[in-house]
Amino acid sequence: MSELMKTVHEYAKTLGIDNVDIAEHIGVQPASVTYYFEGKHHMNFSKFIRMIHLIYKTDYDNLIMEYCVYCDAFPKKKALAVREALDWSLGRWNSELTQYLLNLEKEYNTKTYEIYNLLFLSRQRKIGPEEFFKRVHHLPYNLKGMPKKDLSQVKVLIDLCRMYYYDYTKHFEGIYSLAKLTFEEIKNISSEFLRYSYTICVQEMLSVYYLKFNKIDKCYEVVEELTKEDVKDLFPLTYFYGLSLIAELNTFTDYKTSLFYIKKTIREMERLNFQHYERKYEGFKSIHDFIKIVNGDYEGLYLNDEDQRLHYLAMLGDEKSRIEAFQIIQSITKSGQELDAYQTCYQAILNKDLHLMFSAEEMFMMDRDFFYVKLARKFIKEWEGINESKALC
Repeated sequence: MSELMKTVHEYAKTLGIDNVDIAEHIGVQPASVTYYFEGKHHMNFSKFIRMIHLIYKTDYDNLIMEYCVYCDAFPKKKALAVREALDWSLGRWNSELTQYLLNLEKEYNTKTYEIYNLLFLSRQRKIGPEEFFKRVHHLPYNLKGMPKKDLSQVKVLIDLCRMYYYDYTKHFEGIYSLAKLTFEEIKNISSEFLRYSYTICVQEMLSVYYLKFNKIDKCYEVVEELTKEDVKDLFPLTYFYGLSLIAELNTFTDYKTSLFYIKKTIREMERLNFQHYERKYEGFKSIHDFIKIVNGDYEGLYLNDEDQRLHYLAMLGDEKSRIEAFQIIQSITKSGQELDAYQTCYQAILNKDLHLMFSAEEMFMMDRDFFYVKLARKFIKEWEGINESKALC
């Protein structure tokens, strides 16, 4: 029995978790679990990570490095195990673990290493979107000699990189068109874990397209997949995103439901000790504030995000708030940036400027955002109604 399996087995027993419990959770017979612990059979990463989650719940990233050492006893199995662990680690945003796994992957396949490293650097903000796209653009030109067993994985990874760039450039139709082809390529991948992981990634990107194009029913179909218990266990950040997406979908139609789900997102992130993933955590807080401000509820706001502070100040409209709001707008424009659709909308609210709100509406349309254009249209409808009433008087 390896040191890792001995440690896991003994800790499971202290919790009252036996081989039958583990077998039921990972989908095998109890005898197979016995063979795994005794070292007679190799436990693949998919089963290992599900077992570890059952036993340790949250704090187990350090065991992944030990798992790779455990795989030394099964050299023919190690390459795939490392790649699956690497893919999983990107969803944890654990830099030390991902770097360790990248170094191992480099020994097995330089192309998959290159792509995963590119994704890692992007998430670490060590390269910008333009550099990311430049590198993605050249990825398909050097696939000669790629082992056939790895080719579909590489193609899918390249497709995912393209989807991320389409999201950044607001070319959401590109996501939709590419997703259909990517799903077909995923079917050619032998690893059950990677098929599942890549499918979830593509579904998450598809939800961006569905949301922006106001395809609410389709969005809910994806949400149903992203919020399953297995996704929560294996890819918690994706699960949090799924919860927040439900909140977004209800922003303009059902405030109670919207608020419930964004609070649940933040609460679940804190309960599972994921709040140190600052970009995601602060992003969900920003969505929380947006939802509340849009619905006229100004209690319990975080206001850590400058845009939502501007939104809040514009809605308050008193002299002190207006002065601070104008200062925020000036700081944005002085930095050389142009106001985006949201910021233009907030400026229009601040000035109660119907003409500027029409400009904000046009900007949302130019950005291919047919969902959040509802924000501008909400005020256009309200202000045009007021003007009509005045005209009748």
